[in-house]
Amino acid sequence: MDMTITGRNITLNDHLKDYIHKRLDKVEKLYSRIYKCEVILDEERERKNVEVILYLKRNRIVAKETTPDIYASIDNAAMSLKKQLRRLHGKVQSKRRKNIFAKIVGRVPGFRQTEPVEEDVMFDIPRGEIVKVRAFADKPMLPEEARMEMDVMNRTFLMFKNADTGEVNVIYKKGDGNFGLIEPGF
Repeated sequence: MDMTITGRNITLNDHLKDYIHKRLDKVEKLYSRIYKCEVILDEERERKNVEVILYLKRNRIVAKETTPDIYASIDNAAMSLKKQLRRLHGKVQSKRRKNIFAKIVGRVPGFRQTEPVEEDVMFDIPRGEIVKVRAFADKPMLPEEARMEMDVMNRTFLMFKNADTGEVNVIYKKGDGNFGLIEPGF
């Protein structure tokens, strides 16, 4: 990261420059795509102003702080930059996830495969199509209610939201006439 330190009405000594480098190197570790940094130190009567501008690939982040102590201003500006960079990093990650999800869903509209079915060469497992999509009710119910509903609808299994735990469970009919319940373990 290319760093430029400018002082207005203040003398810049080596100790102050080292302190600024030490604080802003921590910020650089948080977000590695910073290519330029400008630090402007200003003194007005008893106020010490610090303005830090980070130049990223597509963005510019600015932090301005004013306190009676120049070192406190530098610390506050570094904390402000960390907050802004975390927020920006979260937005970038979220946008990437949305784009990836849109590409995946765009390829599989309605979860129906339109391309010819190929066989997996490595394991000789034939690939099939998803021919029916069923949605399940989001209404919470107890496992006993789910069992009764499964009997009424004459199904071999049913996916439901457990009213006790709030998790999605699956109840299924076993070969001996009993029922099995699958609960998530994560």
